[in-house]
Amino acid sequence: MKNVISKIGVLIAIFVLVFVSFYSLTPKPNDFAKHNNLGFSLENANKHIKNISKKPHSIGTKAHSEVRNYIVQELQKMGLQVQTQKGYNLNKEGVFTAPENIITKIKGSNPQPKSDLMVMTHYDSAVHSSFGASDAGSGVATILETLRAFLEKETKHTNNIIVCFTDAEEIGLNGADLFVKGHPWANEVGLVLNFEARGSGGPSNTILEANSGNQNLINAFAKAKPAYPVATSLMYSVYKKLPNDTDATVLREEKNIPSFFFAFIDDHFDYHTANDTFENLDQNSLAHQASYLTALLPYFSNINLTDLTSEKDNVYFNFLGIGMLSYSNSLIFPLVILAWVIFIAISVYGFRKKTFTPFSLVKGVAWYILILIITSLATYFLYQLVYQCYPEYIENQNGFTSNGHQYIAAFVAFTLALTFLFYQLIYKTEKPIKSIGAPIFIWLVINTVIAFVFKGAAYFIWPVFFALIGYFLVAKQNTPKLWLLLLLSIPALFLLAPLVQFFPVGLGLKMLVISSFFTVLIVGLLMPIFSFYKKKHILSLFFFLIALGFFVTAHINADFSKSNPKPNSLLYLLDVDQNKAWWATHDYQLDSFNKDFFAEDNKVVDSVVFDSKYHLQFTKQNKAPLKPIKHASVIVEKDTSVTDLVFQQFEVKIAPQRKINRIELFADAQIDFYNFEVNGKTIDSTNSNLFYQHRKNDKLLTYYAIDKDTLRLKFQLKNGVRLPLKIYESSNNLLTNRNFKIPKRTKAMMPKPFILNDAIITKQTLTINTD
Repeated sequence: MKNVISKIGVLIAIFVLVFVSFYSLTPKPNDFAKHNNLGFSLENANKHIKNISKKPHSIGTKAHSEVRNYIVQELQKMGLQVQTQKGYNLNKEGVFTAPENIITKIKGSNPQPKSDLMVMTHYDSAVHSSFGASDAGSGVATILETLRAFLEKETKHTNNIIVCFTDAEEIGLNGADLFVKGHPWANEVGLVLNFEARGSGGPSNTILEANSGNQNLINAFAKAKPAYPVATSLMYSVYKKLPNDTDATVLREEKNIPSFFFAFIDDHFDYHTANDTFENLDQNSLAHQASYLTALLPYFSNINLTDLTSEKDNVYFNFLGIGMLSYSNSLIFPLVILAWVIFIAISVYGFRKKTFTPFSLVKGVAWYILILIITSLATYFLYQLVYQCYPEYIENQNGFTSNGHQYIAAFVAFTLALTFLFYQLIYKTEKPIKSIGAPIFIWLVINTVIAFVFKGAAYFIWPVFFALIGYFLVAKQNTPKLWLLLLLSIPALFLLAPLVQFFPVGLGLKMLVISSFFTVLIVGLLMPIFSFYKKKHILSLFFFLIALGFFVTAHINADFSKSNPKPNSLLYLLDVDQNKAWWATHDYQLDSFNKDFFAEDNKVVDSVVFDSKYHLQFTKQNKAPLKPIKHASVIVEKDTSVTDLVFQQFEVKIAPQRKINRIELFADAQIDFYNFEVNGKTIDSTNSNLFYQHRKNDKLLTYYAIDKDTLRLKFQLKNGVRLPLKIYESSNNLLTNRNFKIPKRTKAMMPKPFILNDAIITKQTLTINTD
């Protein structure tokens, strides 16, 4: 009976350790408010967020100007001299606009060249319906309140502190680009602290950006002692493979300025949607952001930031109760080799003691690989089945549904059930103790591969070292103490368990296969413990029931509702040339908001893909009544002063005749442009990837309009070219325009994010001949 109680106690302890590994990553709001060094007030920060997120405030809107004025006034209340930097900006992706950054400087007592500390976030919200409470109202509030506390406390600092609230981040990092290329202060920045969000909750991950080595940066970060660091070299290795950049990326690329940026990425279903509201912002996440800045601002404003450069890289990770740990990349291979030597020595020792045999090790490796393959395949096909059963999930573009966490729990439990079932069937007639070396062997193979191709994950070797201790105890004693084995499992649970959730949260539910794979790998490291449990089929049944419970919960929460609104879209497209109009949508499943505008057999007439993150086309189009919508006035002028046997130069002026939000230009991808200017702005001609040459698609330019400004293009074309230039003008006012009677969305609906939506679009074609 005592043995049974002990086994149950160990199982409970494992669940507790996993729980702690997840929920100890962020500070509790009340605890942070009591213990933060500067006197940061979450109540004050929340007031800022409420004011900032009253309305969607993407660039060019009235609310956008109101938010800018609010931030300027709050900075002025602190006695700071504030300036705004406004100007045209054309980024390397062909996105053009006129951002207006908010900038101030707090002078240090002994500033050194190239050692100004820059604190930044952006103040525009995503186009067009996001309220921007998390992204990046939380960043704005964190900075404003930290500055207030920092100045009120008269904190001493030697470095200048530049504060920059950038504009137009959401459409192409244009504000940061404008600052880097057009503001003299950019030349003196030594380090950037950037605050972001890619969801509305979860721990804030620390991502380091640097062109050189990270060793001195990460050592300085550790010395600053943020209370709740969530920082691993794995995070940046993964981040570098994602198609996402931040404002800090621009400073690194253009000025070789390193940065730390901090972003929480959970509750990804709120990202860029109308659900990015103050009510949905996780207060733990806000407190976590504040815990970083309140620790890092006093530290980095008092050290020489030019000393942060290094040629060497470190592997780094955080560990609960200890903080930041790091070591040189030069130790990666020696540690892997040492682990292999220890593994081989223990295996030989176990062979001699006949605890296990070479055959049992080889057999265990083969079976373990089979378990990894089968559980991964089962997860993959079950995930496909889920999406077949719930076709409405396709409307969620970012790949993480509102019941996504329930699916993570369900699939992890399903994987555990399969794993224990296979272990029961495979080792029914022999002791599973003989197989515990197999997972360690696979982990050593994985770490060897990591040492060559993915060095950021090299800290995975440390749970293996602790597993090797357990391996030795089994080889020596055959039946070591269960609670001692539990103690040795702590590094695996603390370092690896959070990754089971991280990958599908950060990269979408399609990454559940990786979660399944990691789950089996973690169980493998814990096999010295589970080898004590003879009736693994009971564990299998237990986890099957848990999986079933979470699948049922996910099913109950699958329907669209007030808390999980259905994203939908409707657009009006007027073809000026043909004098025809169309209703259009990006939806796969129509609803009461837009179904009356379409028939099921409607086909797409215009295959245009407007600039958006997920590059969606229209899914349906249907004829619409003609409405008196003004289209742009277009003037084409050929520059006859340019006499060239190869090229001819043109100037095109596109003057909006109504208040618009955006202009998109499309031209045949086979036609290259030369010496391309937009309102006098060009991009660096040394850039090997000029957006107007060697294009993969017909998209040429996206202009986010400010104040009905005229778009003026100047470019050269080769002789003999006939260029049809398609001009799409759009205004996000379909629901409020008096020419239309569009039904209101129910509370269980919201505008589909990431795309051009609720828009009135005019299309006209301008043909330019060089003959």
